[in-house]
Amino acid sequence: ELDIIADYSEYIKLKKGNAVFSNGAESNELFVVEQGRVGIIGFETDGNAMIAQIAPGESFGELDFLGRTPRNAGAFAEEDSMLLCFPGKSFKADDVFLKHPVIFARMLYKLLATVSSRIWNVNKMLYGKTGWLLDLHKQLLSDKMTGLYNQTFLKEDFMNMLPDTGRCVSLLMIKPDNFKEVNDLYGHVAGDQVLNLMAIFLQSELNEDDIGVRYRGDEYAAILIDTGRDQAVQRAADIRRTFREIDISGITGAGRFVITTSIGIAVYPDDADNSADLVTLAYDRMYDARKTGNSTLAEKIIP
Repeated sequence: ELDIIADYSEYIKLKKGNAVFSNGAESNELFVVEQGRVGIIGFETDGNAMIAQIAPGESFGELDFLGRTPRNAGAFAEEDSMLLCFPGKSFKADDVFLKHPVIFARMLYKLLATVSSRIWNVNKMLYGKTGWLLDLHKQLLSDKMTGLYNQTFLKEDFMNMLPDTGRCVSLLMIKPDNFKEVNDLYGHVAGDQVLNLMAIFLQSELNEDDIGVRYRGDEYAAILIDTGRDQAVQRAADIRRTFREIDISGITGAGRFVITTSIGIAVYPDDADNSADLVTLAYDRMYDARKTGNSTLAEKIIP
């Protein structure tokens, strides 16, 4: 069986930021992550984002594939990845299944078992975290569209958290220079999808203790724990480079569009001894960076 399935499959390599498929595309195949990581982003009827990460050994796209329904989400490589695609581009699923009906039946059974197990694990996880106070607090501090923390977190909880760290903390304020062009050229729905994609890739650049924030509109923040100025400058450069590599063609249906960013950096306690001043300083430096030209960093006020 595996040999036959392998004959009809192929490996595909994706660079970080490349699209696997876009929302609404035909679902002619399913995928298994061999190496790397894939992010899934879609939208519910109320406009809220649904975000998931697919790790090596896990499959995705199987429900749309089996149901022959258009993709209800987009998939993007969060890092350089290798995927197993079934069937390969040279084959049609219907032809394969007509030729090997027994294998199709067994595959269907196994896929349904996998999906059922996945749903059970999610339900189990949710059952263990049903404290309504915790849930309410999280909702108040979470951005509904991206799943990141929101501006309220940066103004309130960050204030209480900062002195307790006992460590150096760097705050990056991040703004895409040319996001307005996305809205103007491709519409606000595409713009929202790009914002969600940026949130996914921002999160992929953060360490376990770091915190990603959607500050407001198209502005983001990254709280880098135990990170000094030199490290923060390097991390900011990495984030800027990652945003430049994001492939939004699966969203826009158009050619290459490079997202450039301006980033302001402020360091606690060197630049400010409280969260409010730290946020203000990093935010001002972000706009100073924008004044010098697209895709720049500013770690100090520019005269």
